[in-house]
Amino acid sequence: MCDLVTELRRCEADTYRLLGIGAAERLSNWQRYDGPELVAFIRRVLRGPRRNNGWELQVKGGRSLEQIVIDCGSPTFTEDDIREAKETLGL
Repeated sequence: MCDLVTELRRCEADTYRLLGIGAAERLSNWQRYDGPELVAFIRRVLRGPRRNNGWELQVKGGRSLEQIVIDCGSPTFTEDDIREAKETLGL
């Protein structure tokens, strides 16, 4: 089982450290959600206009939202979610 809260905390910290406060503040909205709403939030961000942040985090050695989706996988995320994450990361 994937602990999304722990993973998102790490992603948020890495985003702050590697991409800056603005990107981290946008991502911090995840804290307003729980359960299925949290997964829906991740899906929106995964397909959002700033999806290159995931690639940049990955390149800089941080924990990206995309990698969380890939690692957590099914049943939390769909095959389309995982494909989208891999595409963003160039995998």
